[in-house]
Amino acid sequence: MNIEVRMFMKYREFLPPNSSNGKVTVTLKEGSTFSDLMALFAVPMDEPKLVVINGISQGVSVKVNQATLKDGDIVAVFPPAGGG
Repeated sequence: MNIEVRMFMKYREFLPPNSSNGKVTVTLKEGSTFSDLMALFAVPMDEPKLVVINGISQGVSVKVNQATLKDGDIVAVFPPAGGG
């Protein structure tokens, strides 16, 4: 299955050289999870991140880490924002 991955700010450094504008499409086996996807890019799971799948914010939790991805999903990863 093909997944489009979009990484922003500091997460772009984890993308492979063939990525363009912070985006890359990868092929994963059926049943792969968000954790599997992050492992593919060597993104530390304990590092805080905001996750958006198909335009819907997922936050970050064990539930998101174990979320099964589907062919055609678009996964975006952002560093958490701070402010006040």
